[in-house]
Amino acid sequence: MRSFAHGCGLLLSLFIYTSIAHSQLIEWNDTIPSSLTVFQQDPQQLASLALDNIVIFAQPSTQITLPTKKDHPKQNVQFVSAAVVLPVSTQDLTKVLTDYSHYVGLFPTIKSAKVEEASANVSRVKYKVQIPTPIPVLNFNENVTMQHQLGKNSLASLMIDSPVPYSMGKFEWFSLGPQKTLLTLTQWSDLNQIKGFVLGKILSTIPDVKLGAPVASNVFILESLQQKWKKPQIKVLNIHQLPSPQLSPAQVQKISQISRNTGYPVSFIQPICSVPYPHGTEPMRFTTSYQYYPQTPQQLQKWLHPDSFQTLFPRQIKKVELSSMSTHVEDASFRVTVGLGIINIPFNFKMRFEQPDVGQSDFTATGGDLRFVKGSMQTLAQPSGSLFKMTSAAKIDAKAPFLLRAMRSLPYHDILPAASGNTIFSLKIKEKMK
Repeated sequence: MRSFAHGCGLLLSLFIYTSIAHSQLIEWNDTIPSSLTVFQQDPQQLASLALDNIVIFAQPSTQITLPTKKDHPKQNVQFVSAAVVLPVSTQDLTKVLTDYSHYVGLFPTIKSAKVEEASANVSRVKYKVQIPTPIPVLNFNENVTMQHQLGKNSLASLMIDSPVPYSMGKFEWFSLGPQKTLLTLTQWSDLNQIKGFVLGKILSTIPDVKLGAPVASNVFILESLQQKWKKPQIKVLNIHQLPSPQLSPAQVQKISQISRNTGYPVSFIQPICSVPYPHGTEPMRFTTSYQYYPQTPQQLQKWLHPDSFQTLFPRQIKKVELSSMSTHVEDASFRVTVGLGIINIPFNFKMRFEQPDVGQSDFTATGGDLRFVKGSMQTLAQPSGSLFKMTSAAKIDAKAPFLLRAMRSLPYHDILPAASGNTIFSLKIKEKMK
């Protein structure tokens, strides 16, 4: 259902981890916060939370200095972190992350990598990034440059030239034992200053994309690395069953604390699930997100109903038609238009919403342009305030209309829509609840 809010973010996310070619290396002191800042510098605590998932969370706002920005180089920003546990030694992982020429083949869309200058632990690398789509006006073909700085157990990167010119990020890795490493990525990008025409048009017409782009970018990178070392593990679901992270009460409290302190959801991108459908099964990737709100569960209940969605996305949702099937079951038909400034894309979504209780709403696609959408929303009471839990998966199938089907040519089109969409939905509710 949320695909209309972030489909373009999938394109944008492929650029954020990329970087005016200078004749010399830039002097830069890494001020990027450690991913472990909100975990008391304890890698095991974060690893126990991640388990087999990619976990996404934000850092408290911090001040940074941008050496590439002449005017107002100091500014307060918020970084977003991601973490995954990999079955590889820290030594082997370090070799891969510092072998920039082999980013070709490791990260989809990177077609070439050339080290232009290197001194000690600092390198400036120029990458060729290509993102072909069946819609020529949406194709990307850019040269981007970034400066990498290798630390003791980190690799910090400063973006030097890209469609997103002001950006920085940092890998960190922590040994959890033989052939077991916690890998984290912490990034920030200024999405209010864009150089590229296409990206500028997308962000000006769908500013909500900015909310989900940090998540999509982090997931894109860590999923690429996860696929290098992890064998796919498929969980078979029963009818009406949805996957959920296995969290202890202490971990739920920790998630609530992080989201409360940062104002950002904590999300889990889960392994592949086999979902039963009348025609057979479909592999799908679910994302579960937890967002803290100071309001009570009762005050959040209206956001469980489809008639509230148009207030969250008035520029995209043009019409909502509702029909009650029973006391607790409602069908909704959404007419959606996504205007990219370059091309307008109309969609029709048909969804069924079932409420097993007043604090939960389960949804599934029943027709329209997206056949494979499933998920659930819940309000969970906390000692103070509430957690809004959202689980969703969205998959574009081969029978979708052409403009939607074109998105299948992009990497991880089965993961990024739900991952970024959950965040967009949660943060739009936050805006409305102020």
